[in-house]
Amino acid sequence: MPTSVPVNTALTVAVCSIGRPDLFRALSLIAADDTSLIAELIVVDNTGGSMDREAVAEAVGSLPVRVLDGPGPAAVGRNLALSQARTDVVLFFDDDCLPEPGWATEMAAYMSAEPEVAAGFGRVEPVPLPNWRLGSEVVPLLGENAWGEVETPDGDLWCPAVSGPSWQPGVYTGPPTIPVSVVGSSNNLALRRSLLLPDRPVFLPHLGPGTAPASGEDTELGYALMREGRKVAYVPQAKMVHNSWLGTDRAEQKMRCYLRGNVEALGYHALRGDDHAARLLAAYLGQFRVGNGRGLDEFGDIFAWGYGSLTGGTAGTSSRQAESG
Repeated sequence: MPTSVPVNTALTVAVCSIGRPDLFRALSLIAADDTSLIAELIVVDNTGGSMDREAVAEAVGSLPVRVLDGPGPAAVGRNLALSQARTDVVLFFDDDCLPEPGWATEMAAYMSAEPEVAAGFGRVEPVPLPNWRLGSEVVPLLGENAWGEVETPDGDLWCPAVSGPSWQPGVYTGPPTIPVSVVGSSNNLALRRSLLLPDRPVFLPHLGPGTAPASGEDTELGYALMREGRKVAYVPQAKMVHNSWLGTDRAEQKMRCYLRGNVEALGYHALRGDDHAARLLAAYLGQFRVGNGRGLDEFGDIFAWGYGSLTGGTAGTSSRQAESG
């Protein structure tokens, strides 16, 4: 990257990787695109040291890159990347996502033009498969959840954590809610370090992949930013595709993780006296109760399913509606 790029325009691109093969393809796509606004790329190695660092260097070409030894959980790895970054804005993606042309440049331009935005969430679509379709549902008080679905000769597939069709570009102006229902997820997320919340970890280390809930770290952060009046925005021009088509068994496991992560993320605030978070949690669980497609009418059974003590059933469309995010 030319050294003349202004610091307030450049950003750091960061990824926490568990060694998925798409990592190297994503790095190559980033390096082959316009890198003029990328100051550095940080890869947090959450594989326990098995990452091929020569392959990382080969994939990024001349783009400056650092590989950091990760602690395991994604939230802690992201906090590490934020603490090590040399730019104010850090743009995160997941290692099962692939950038579209202009991804980093578009996000860098938006964050530079909107200096009061603390978090910018880019657009995410599924990696396209023949005849795939977008499913979505509006959940009262929360917003619109979306997912990809497709029927194949080998069974139905489901892709979570994609963008909702009703989301509006720019700064979200509604009441605090979970970001996966109004702006997006951490698989395509820019954070401005100078506008994050003080006196707490950016991502709570007991939430997210690599922890017992296995999700919820971005839900909690997005809600906390909105609650404290920080500006969050949907930036659809910065686009990623999510290469995460899941079969029935893996989709069932992911849905359990999402339920538990959302419960624990909102519950974290509700248990600290936040009545609004408690109302959101009640709305989320109420929606799941009437649409789970598993016959789980009692909240005790819903929690037992989410926390793994009930045998999961087939993942039906109605259950996806309350859980994708």
